[in-house]
Amino acid sequence: MKNLFFIGVVLLSVVSCTSDQGADAEERRAEYAEFVDEPTSIEFESSEFNFGTVADGEMVKHKFKFTNTGDKNLVLFDVKTTCGCTVPEDWPKHPIEPGEGGEVEVIFNSNNKVGNVNKSIRIEANTNPTVSTVKITGEVVAAE
Repeated sequence: MKNLFFIGVVLLSVVSCTSDQGADAEERRAEYAEFVDEPTSIEFESSEFNFGTVADGEMVKHKFKFTNTGDKNLVLFDVKTTCGCTVPEDWPKHPIEPGEGGEVEVIFNSNNKVGNVNKSIRIEANTNPTVSTVKITGEVVAAE
C-alpha cells in the first residue's frame, strides 16, 4: 500500500511540474478561433540574435521585435523553445492590428552550457506557415 501511495505522489509531482503551455495554447486557439482561418503575415526585425561570448552562468535576455505585415489581425497562439535553458519570458497575448508590432522576449540561462549555443524559438500564430522560428546563438565560456 505504501508503494502505491508513493507512486501516486511521484506521478502527481511529475504532472504538476510539467509545463501547461500546451493547454494555454489550446485555450488561446479556442479564444481566438475566428483568427485561425484568417492567416496574416509576420515579419521579424531580425530572426537571429548572436549574443557573442558570455561566461558560464550568465543570463542573456533578448527581445525579438516583429510587425504584422498582413491585412488581418495577428494572434500568437504559442511560443516554445527547444530546451529549458531558453524561456519565452513575455509575448503579446492579444490580437495585433495590421501594421502594428510586438516583441517576443526570451531569456537564455547559460549555466552548464559551455560551448557554442544555437537555440530555436518557435512562434505559432495565425500565419502561413503557422510556425515562425527565431534563433539565439553565441558562445558560453567557462567562468574564471
